[in-house]
Amino acid sequence: MVDVVVRCLLLAAFASLGVGCARTPITGEPPSGRAEAYFPAEQWRTSTPEEQGLDSDVLSELMGEVDARRVPIHSLQILRHGHLVLDAYFHPFQRDERHDVASVTKSVTTTLVGLALERGALAGLDAPVYPLLDAAPPADERKSRIVLRHLLTTSSGLDCGAGAYEHEMLAMAASPDWVRFALGLPMREAPGSRFAYCSPGFHLLSALVTRGTGLAAEDFARQALFGPIGITDWRWPRDPQGINQGAGDLQLRPTDLLRLGYLFLHGGEWSGRQVVPPHWVAEATRAQVDTRSSQRYGFGWWISTDIKGLYQASGRGGQRLIVWPAEDVVVVMTGGGFDPEVIAPFLLRSLKSRAPIAANPAGQERLRARVVQAARPGVASAAVAPPLPPRAGSVSGVAFALEPNPLGVRSMQLDFTDRSLAQVRFVLGDAEMRVPIGLDGAYRAGIDPASGNRVAGRGRWAGADQFVLEIDTIARINHFTMAIELDDGGFNARVNERTGLVGDLALRGRAQR
Repeated sequence: MVDVVVRCLLLAAFASLGVGCARTPITGEPPSGRAEAYFPAEQWRTSTPEEQGLDSDVLSELMGEVDARRVPIHSLQILRHGHLVLDAYFHPFQRDERHDVASVTKSVTTTLVGLALERGALAGLDAPVYPLLDAAPPADERKSRIVLRHLLTTSSGLDCGAGAYEHEMLAMAASPDWVRFALGLPMREAPGSRFAYCSPGFHLLSALVTRGTGLAAEDFARQALFGPIGITDWRWPRDPQGINQGAGDLQLRPTDLLRLGYLFLHGGEWSGRQVVPPHWVAEATRAQVDTRSSQRYGFGWWISTDIKGLYQASGRGGQRLIVWPAEDVVVVMTGGGFDPEVIAPFLLRSLKSRAPIAANPAGQERLRARVVQAARPGVASAAVAPPLPPRAGSVSGVAFALEPNPLGVRSMQLDFTDRSLAQVRFVLGDAEMRVPIGLDGAYRAGIDPASGNRVAGRGRWAGADQFVLEIDTIARINHFTMAIELDDGGFNARVNERTGLVGDLALRGRAQR
């Protein structure tokens, strides 16, 4: 797996990658250890970029580029020398809202494993996995040789993670017993043979934490990890048996995700307390397995091969937690399917010195204005919405039954209120979700009652019988585009999801009258 942000961050001071990453070396004296033993209470302390050696003009350019290219980033936080120098949120995502961190969850799960090991709740890195989960002796003898270390480095040998998309994760989520599903995966090769990105293996780690500690992963985290570093607001879904989802779906506020990175930056210490053992931080962020890519893998963390010490937690759709100890930097990015390559060159060019640089009041004001503008919704006006075609009236209020599909949508209904506003109603299983739809180019946001998260929609008529619907789940990272071709009996549609969940999925809806 190649992460352009990390490659650029690593190589920028030494060589050009040919993607606009080169810049002049950082100047100034490097920090000796840390400038001071600072740890945040409820809020991070803030600073101008220049006071921490960054260039406000370059960061302002970054904000302008995101706006001009409509990059679907949701938040960007830069922490330098313990100061929050950029804390930006992009509509429709909002400040203090939780965000799905996707596979960054894996780095949290492995940290909890380390804490369980330290407390003696798990036997050790070389403890066989299947007996710990009280599974029946596996038919394939190779499974009996899978140990904790193999799950932490995703080298279990299970036939999983070899495809372009993690279809095993989707199949596990549709099963009645996730742990049994993961344990039942066939073997592809001997444990430890090679790296294969297998998300069900991380769900087994969550189950092991629960089995060892007697607590669900989030309850153990409340005591041993989240609580000690000041994280109080999260949502961590569970499987049907009550096991927290070990591979993804944890929701945290971006500034709280910074806390996890800052904890690791300080070797597991927080305000004088050793929260995570330093030896675990060192081992987790050390290359443990070859991934046959530009990065190596530790215990749930991606490790740079270009500059010693830089590592990251990475999630689908643009979720990133980057820790760069040599520069005393932690970066958090969240998004809904954006390309990190857009952000990387600006981050690099903004780093000018390890010491303060000349003040830039004008640049700081430009940056402040762009941060404020990024958080504002687009202009919504009925004057820019075209008149509704006759088809809108004939389908408004009609329920369409959908054929079985991977998204689990049973039916949908469109209601056109006026030329600027509509609503779509989805039935997923036994749950219902209603989403307001802006028809003037601007998103309208509502609440998904199943999760309590905001969800936004917008749509446009691309022809007399063609309607394009966009659903942005905002903090849940997924962004769906549904191109609908209406006919007298119903519709045919093609669905694409920006982060890769589904691609060109065909749906048929039949009118229920």
